[in-house]
Amino acid sequence: MKPAASLIICGSAALACLSPVSALPAELLNDSSISLHSSREILQKRRELVKYLWGADGFPQNRFPDTVLTNVASPVKYLQQLARVDELRIDMAPGLQGLAYHFIPQRPNSGLVVVHHGHACTLDDDPSPQDVGYGLQRTIQALLAEGYGVLGVFMPHMRPGDCTGGHEAMFQLKTQGSPMKYFLEPTAVCLNYVKSRSRSRSDRFPRYRDFHMTGLSGGGWTTTIYAAIDPAIRSSFPVAGTIPLYLRSGGSVGDREQFELSFYRLAGYPDLYILGAHGRGRKQVQILVRRDDCCFGERQHDRKASGLPYADALREYHLDPDVVPAAYREVALAVAQVAPKAAKEILAGLSEALPALKEPIAEAVAFYKGQPLAVAPVIDRIAPSGALGAPPRVALTPMRGPTIGGPYVPYSGTATNVPPNGGTVPLGGRDYAEP
Repeated sequence: MKPAASLIICGSAALACLSPVSALPAELLNDSSISLHSSREILQKRRELVKYLWGADGFPQNRFPDTVLTNVASPVKYLQQLARVDELRIDMAPGLQGLAYHFIPQRPNSGLVVVHHGHACTLDDDPSPQDVGYGLQRTIQALLAEGYGVLGVFMPHMRPGDCTGGHEAMFQLKTQGSPMKYFLEPTAVCLNYVKSRSRSRSDRFPRYRDFHMTGLSGGGWTTTIYAAIDPAIRSSFPVAGTIPLYLRSGGSVGDREQFELSFYRLAGYPDLYILGAHGRGRKQVQILVRRDDCCFGERQHDRKASGLPYADALREYHLDPDVVPAAYREVALAVAQVAPKAAKEILAGLSEALPALKEPIAEAVAFYKGQPLAVAPVIDRIAPSGALGAPPRVALTPMRGPTIGGPYVPYSGTATNVPPNGGTVPLGGRDYAEP
C-alpha cells in the first residue's frame, strides 16, 4: 500500500508561550516506526483506538449535545457574512462540560470546518489583518466569507466560564474507556448534531456534506487525534500541535495527553498521521512553526539526539515524497489566498524547500523590478520547467487541502505577537508576549 498522503509545513513566525506544567514521563515511547501497511490494518487500528478511548460504549455516534441555544450573541466580534451563532454544551463528567459554537454562514457552501482552540479560553482575538494574536478571529472570518460553517470548539477546562486547565487531574477520573476521550467527545457529539440537522428541512439549517478540521497548539493535537479516529474529516490542518515522540525533548514533551504511554503504544504519531490522511479524498496538512518558543520549534529540537538539523528531522517523517513538487503549487496558492501580502515570504519558502527552484524563482521575482509581487504569476513563469507540475484547472480555496512533504515557510509577519486585550494565559498556553 502506498502511504497515505500527509504534509509537514515549517513556518518561521515566532510564537512565545508559557511552558506546560505536566508530569514528565521517565522515558518517551520511540514511535519512529510505521506499523500500518494496508487499508485493512488501518481499519483495525482505528477500531483499537476507539475501543481504548470509549471501551464497550464505542464511538459516541448517537450522542447529541445536552444543551443547544440557538441565535445567541456571537462570542467573536466583527464577523461578517454571519447568519447566526448557536451554542452547544456537552456534559461529560461531574464538573466537566464541553463547549462549542456553531457559526452559520449567510451563504453556505455545504462545507463545515471544526476550528479547535488550544490552551486558551476565547476565540475572540485580534480582528486586524496584522499578524497579531492567535489568528482565530481571522480564521473564522475567512471561512465564513468562503461560505464554510464553523464549529469553534474548546479543550476541556479551557473555555469561557472554566479556564482552570489542569488536564493531568482528568486522568484520575474513573470512566468507561479512557479519560482521553474527553478531549475528543465535544467534536464528535457536535458533529453528530450538525449532521443530523443537515438532514432535516427546518430552520434553514445548512446542508453540510464535507467536514474539515483545524486547530492551534492543543487544538492542533486534538485535530491530529480526531482525524485519525473519524474518517468523516476530509481535510485536517493541525497547527503547532504535535511531532513524533522520538523527536521530542524538554518543552516539546507537552501535557500528558501528548505522551500517554498506553495510548501511543497502540499508535505512535507517524501512524496517527497516516490514519488522519488515509482514504479517498482525505488529506492532512501539518503546520509547524520554526520559532515556536513553546513546543515544537527549532529551539526545542535536540540535534544531538536526532542526529539531524531541525528541518531535516521534520522532513524525515513526511509520508509521500512522490507528490512533493506538484503539490507545492497548491500550498503556495492556498497560503497566498489567506495572506496575499506575504508573496515574498511564500516564494522564499519555496526556494528553501525546493533548492532547484531558487534560481528560477529569483529570476521571476527580478522580472517585477520592485513592483508588488504576486505568487501565482511567479509560479506560472517557472511552471514550464515542469518542476511544479501542470497548473491547476480550478481555483483553489483555503480548505481544499494540498498534500506534500517537506518544510515550507508560510506568512511570517512580525516577530512579535501581542494579545490585543492584554491579560494572562493559563499554564500550557501561548501568551505571545515576547518575540
